[in-house]
Amino acid sequence: MNASPLSPADLQILACLQSDPRMPMAELAEKTHSSVSPCWRRVKRLEESGVIEGYSLQLNRKALGLGIDAFVFVKITSHHERDAVEFEQSLQVIDQVLSCYILSGAEDYLLRIVAADLDTFANFSRKVLAALPHVREVRSAFVMQTIKETTRLPLPA
Repeated sequence: MNASPLSPADLQILACLQSDPRMPMAELAEKTHSSVSPCWRRVKRLEESGVIEGYSLQLNRKALGLGIDAFVFVKITSHHERDAVEFEQSLQVIDQVLSCYILSGAEDYLLRIVAADLDTFANFSRKVLAALPHVREVRSAFVMQTIKETTRLPLPA
């Protein structure tokens, strides 16, 4: 990733694209007081430098029948590099695992998992999570209500 500082024009582009990643280039250029070609070049540079990692589609999990949103704390049996890598790689193919973080403190990992309902989650927890390599302990916390959820990052002023 490019370590060069972002210009005010770059930051304007990022703010617009965070609000609407599907914004047509002509509209983006207009909103950032630019013309289309220079605006397109800036976006391309931001993509190539890794500032813009990609564009994604956000789906409504409930509309897709995924009523359970859970955070799962996992402790593993060993902290040997080989064992941790094996556990981490085993998660990559499990669609129900939306994210995985290595934590400091008492827990080793935090996973975000979705499931259709509590019975499906319980079955998944017993048969899939507990069976992953090097899992010692699994604790779950269920989301009761989402107050704020965003992918928007704060941009420098």
